[in-house]
Amino acid sequence: MKPGKVSESILKRAVIKQLSTKNKNVKNSAAIGNDAALFVVPEDSMILTSTETIVEDYKYQKGRALYRASNNILAGGGTPLTASVSVTLPVSAVEADLRALFKEYVDVSKSLGIAITGGHTEISEAVVLPVVTVTVTGSTDRDLSLKNIRENQDIVLSKAVGLEGSFLLASKQMEFFKTRFSDSYIEKSLEYINDISIYNEAAVAIKHGVTAMHDLSENGIFGGLWEVGEAGKCGLSVNIKDINIHQETVEICEYFDINPYKIPSAGALLMITDNGNKLVAALKESGIESAVIGKITAGNDRVIINEDETRFLEPPRLQKQF
Repeated sequence: MKPGKVSESILKRAVIKQLSTKNKNVKNSAAIGNDAALFVVPEDSMILTSTETIVEDYKYQKGRALYRASNNILAGGGTPLTASVSVTLPVSAVEADLRALFKEYVDVSKSLGIAITGGHTEISEAVVLPVVTVTVTGSTDRDLSLKNIRENQDIVLSKAVGLEGSFLLASKQMEFFKTRFSDSYIEKSLEYINDISIYNEAAVAIKHGVTAMHDLSENGIFGGLWEVGEAGKCGLSVNIKDINIHQETVEICEYFDINPYKIPSAGALLMITDNGNKLVAALKESGIESAVIGKITAGNDRVIINEDETRFLEPPRLQKQF
């Protein structure tokens, strides 16, 4: 397609036609000439907003920017309401690329009950890969903040770490995988992309009096734990053996010499609560795997325990790209 703003005809066919505005909170939504959405916020609620960007080839997008931004709202104790999706594509893009890309984001929005109410679509010579930026707006009636966590509270982790990273590695290294692993093994790794929303566990955690939550993303569990300590101005002690990680993730990362505890981990949620075992039991009743992995401590030491070995967490650094 030609550089510049996508034509009105293509925008209608590839984007607007796919959008649904059937949302009780939305009064005015995405449409030609309507550049600002109007939505109703529930009474006595506060507003939460979050923005995420994914720069990846079409086949690796999978609605991930929307998943991540909505996860941030959910971890803040909120309900995602609307999303604005900005798409910049390279000049090599054709209309079918835009339609397929947007369909993924529309499908994710429907699964999460979020209305896509606006955005921007452009073709640019400045990019070689699709750039998708999503801003999600939500509402909340509570202040769930890491600044409120206290010494001796439990740290609970949902599902498993490395789900998003495992999907990306398996997708991008498919030819290698076919020579080393069975088809079922590959399929399992690819299916992890279906588990990167924290919608269900966040809802259970809120009902059971969680103090704060933090979703994992780019820097994995180690980065997430460091951020908990920084935001909460506290220390923590975590047993690495209690962190759930799938064998596929371990083997994939071992081959590529990547630390599995530092790879993208959307879908895993850290929950800080007074009674971790009670929360784990509640999550189990809802069919969600989880475990108490450690405690909040006094001071600033962020400690990872592995049997007789103790190591200190360090600030997240840029990881190897894959």
